[in-house]
Amino acid sequence: MDRVNAPRVMFFVLSILCVVPTFVHSFSTPTTPIAFDGGILDSIFGSDPAAQKRANLKASLLAECRQAKPSRERIESLILELTPLSPTQNAASSSRLQKKWILEWTTEKEINVFLDWGISGTISQRIDGLVLQNLIPFLRGGSFGVTGKLSIPDQGGIRTDFKFESATLDLGKWGSFTVPPVGEGWFDTVFLDDDFRVDTNSRDDILICTAEQ
Repeated sequence: MDRVNAPRVMFFVLSILCVVPTFVHSFSTPTTPIAFDGGILDSIFGSDPAAQKRANLKASLLAECRQAKPSRERIESLILELTPLSPTQNAASSSRLQKKWILEWTTEKEINVFLDWGISGTISQRIDGLVLQNLIPFLRGGSFGVTGKLSIPDQGGIRTDFKFESATLDLGKWGSFTVPPVGEGWFDTVFLDDDFRVDTNSRDDILICTAEQ
């Protein structure tokens, strides 16, 4: 390993090992904006006031998430309004949850450090059956990913339990390493439709994400 890059490699390794115990959800802001057709709501939803309100709240929430300095108070207020309008009551077992998601905003400090320090740009989560895969790609090559198992305590509810089983740290030309996965808990999907998702979790964090386009 050359002397110039050795400190940077050690920084990556130490950062990852600090994140593993609290790596609950993994997402980030996509570079391509997503719109919810706010300008043509009447033509889409006709006279359905609930659908119009839901679309307006989604657009407002997404816009706030993409501010340079989002207001948590404003976001929480919008979530409280949006939650009762979720079209999916059995979110945990719904097929709508089964896809790849991109994070728009989260309160998880261990995830935000990768974005704030310029280590990663887009972080994703894929749910496939009862398998959860989180991926943090590094902007300069390599990635960190974890895989876990899901269980649903109530098929008609919103809670999903998870337990991580494997984790891989890919440092590009320096090789790929298996690291101990540590983490289990639950997340409640309080709002879910075909392209928008809001979760709260066992660590009292919030995450808001959109479906991969």
